[in-house]
Amino acid sequence: MKNVIFILLDSLNRHFLPVYGNTWVKAPNIERLARRSVVFDNHYIGSMPCMPARHDIWTGRLEFLWRPWGPVEPGEMTLTKHLKGRAVTQLVTDHYHFFESGGEMYHVDFDGWEFIRGHEGDPWVTRPNKIEMTHNGTEANVRYMRNMSRMREEREFTSPRTFQAAADWIEENHDQHERFYLCIDEFDPHEPFHSSEPYNSMYDPEWDEPIFFWPTYGPNRYSEKDLKHLRAQYAGKLTMADAWLGKLLDKLDRHDLWKDTLVILSTDHGHFLGEHQWVGKGVRPQNQPIAHIPLIAACPGVKPGRCGALTTTVDISATILDTFGVDPGRIDGRSFLPLLRGETESIRDYALYGWFGAYMQITDGTHTYLRTPDSPDNSPLYVYRNAWNTAPWWRIPVPDDRIETGRFMPNEDRVVGRILLTDAEKNNISAHRRLLYQPTQLYNVIQDPGQSHDLTGDRELVARYESLLARALREVSCPPEVFTRLGIDAALARA
Repeated sequence: MKNVIFILLDSLNRHFLPVYGNTWVKAPNIERLARRSVVFDNHYIGSMPCMPARHDIWTGRLEFLWRPWGPVEPGEMTLTKHLKGRAVTQLVTDHYHFFESGGEMYHVDFDGWEFIRGHEGDPWVTRPNKIEMTHNGTEANVRYMRNMSRMREEREFTSPRTFQAAADWIEENHDQHERFYLCIDEFDPHEPFHSSEPYNSMYDPEWDEPIFFWPTYGPNRYSEKDLKHLRAQYAGKLTMADAWLGKLLDKLDRHDLWKDTLVILSTDHGHFLGEHQWVGKGVRPQNQPIAHIPLIAACPGVKPGRCGALTTTVDISATILDTFGVDPGRIDGRSFLPLLRGETESIRDYALYGWFGAYMQITDGTHTYLRTPDSPDNSPLYVYRNAWNTAPWWRIPVPDDRIETGRFMPNEDRVVGRILLTDAEKNNISAHRRLLYQPTQLYNVIQDPGQSHDLTGDRELVARYESLLARALREVSCPPEVFTRLGIDAALARA
């Protein structure tokens, strides 16, 4: 294979895709891609939420064990650094978090990058634009209402512009480089669930109230009518993005790029739309609507079909590097090229995932174990990093006399700093501030995908998954205090 195209659709719910069994949402171009592809049925998230997931993909290492949302740090090896001199790299994105405090350095090592303006809270348009909305009032809503003034026609929305820009790049570059890596990071169908007609009213044509496409994260406070409309708006935005994805696929058809290009489509995480009485993301158990995500890969010379092997977000990085013949050294990801080629039936026996400072979750594809922190003060909790900037809502402390430096991260040959967070500082970090101390839980997600029947009463089964969790944490060389914070037996931590 010569090339890789990686397509990330943010907050893409697996259960809204026809290829995963949905019967009412239209996504014909994702289905079109799937007909050429291996569809993975057991793919899971790594680090939550948006930027930590991207850090997983860029570096092949789990981010949430060490720090919350943050930039690529000095000395970190990324996909694009590894590909220097091996392939031309291009990023096309409307994901504005790349270009604000806390999201720096993800784009700088690409040979080219294009930023499509206007999504969510992107500070783009300044002229006021008053629109009657329900459940409104946040700063991001005000910013987006201003941005909406430049989104009158379908082609002016962000996902159409992003996929059109990517299609244009293919048209201009498909035969200009020996090899290329094209990363398309599309923020749709992330909220706000705002789209043009016909998508805006496609799935809930009877809605007759003011605009409502931006839910508040947290425990569900909406009526069934509201939730139905939110799901319809989400589906409409997905269908619009899918329509413009088709223009990219048209270019692959026209230039016969399928014969030498690996095309991967996935997401960073799902999104709660009323499931488990929750809306949005949040620091709570990362149940299946968030954790169990789509992965579709079209590989030259590989017969399309389904794959039940367990995979996770960090495996995307390993797979892309494997395609270009790069050995990244010790990372947490594992290439799934051998799965695509039928050379093996499995590349891993667990997927570890979570949100910094919160629950620790692990699955073997059959059961999912959601381990809560052991104590109400969630201690000890360290932040490890060198770049101490982050998104405004993650208020990590500025380094002071407490800071320690050392080679704390065994998988990386660099010195980092760490700070033990005080109770007040933990409360300033959104991961701790909104933490809901639900008990440790265990589910058979094959027999009980809705996770309604907790199996923690089975002590033997719990012991098995506690042991698996301890092994996984050891294998990814997590910070040693994590075992203490989770209350994992010292013998398991040392085994």
